[in-house]
Amino acid sequence: MKKIPLLLLSYLFISAPEGYALASEKSTVLITGSNRNIGLEFVKQFSKAGWRVIATTRSIDSADELIEFSKQNQNVIVEQLDITNDQHLKNLKKKYEDDAIDILLNNAAYTPRYFSSFRGIGGVDIEATRKSFEINSIGTMKVIQTFIDNVEQSENGKIVNLSTKAASFDERPKIPMMYSYAMSKAALNSMIKTLSFETIESEIIVVALSPGIVNTTLGMGFMGAIDIDESVSKMMVVIDNLTMDHNGLFLDYEDGRVIGW
Repeated sequence: MKKIPLLLLSYLFISAPEGYALASEKSTVLITGSNRNIGLEFVKQFSKAGWRVIATTRSIDSADELIEFSKQNQNVIVEQLDITNDQHLKNLKKKYEDDAIDILLNNAAYTPRYFSSFRGIGGVDIEATRKSFEINSIGTMKVIQTFIDNVEQSENGKIVNLSTKAASFDERPKIPMMYSYAMSKAALNSMIKTLSFETIESEIIVVALSPGIVNTTLGMGFMGAIDIDESVSKMMVVIDNLTMDHNGLFLDYEDGRVIGW
């Protein structure tokens, strides 16, 4: 194995997120929805910790910051991937067919603007609801179908799927809001739970992970949203500490506690 220069190794130990283990030279994470907000911050923090990052984005044209970051960090590779586009998935699978993926991080999602999410049942947009399911649940499932063989090649494979407490029957806000988003993420959670009965055979850890209320969308400030870097830093620690005991669970970003479905 090629040795890491001492100076670079020292830099990585100094710069890696606190509490998060450094990657080995060949550790690879594939992140969907990497062009902004939580996805982009994951790219930055995994890159800083020494991972090889395959950062995917639906549109290259709208990923200026991601592309600029990749130019400054050779361990970041930007790829086009609309998770609802079968040809995009086939193209990316062909390119990385022989690569082990240590973490498949499903971040891409269709998120409504929060002010429009407080409409009652009569105001739910049916087309937006269909789009939510197409991206948040079916699209994520298609990504897993495409790359699960790559995760199986890892010695410690993990499939991490960003969900939301809005999808939790136990901890969701007790108000009528976010119908389409909550419904689609509840479907995602159901898929993850079902998948966990399959991945236990190949010792792949699959979890749903709540990032908390993160300040990514106009109108969230009044809800006490946390900054993006805080959410991602804490999720990085949770992801790093995952074991097979967590397989099939819904976890909180703050401390990895179990959230009721």
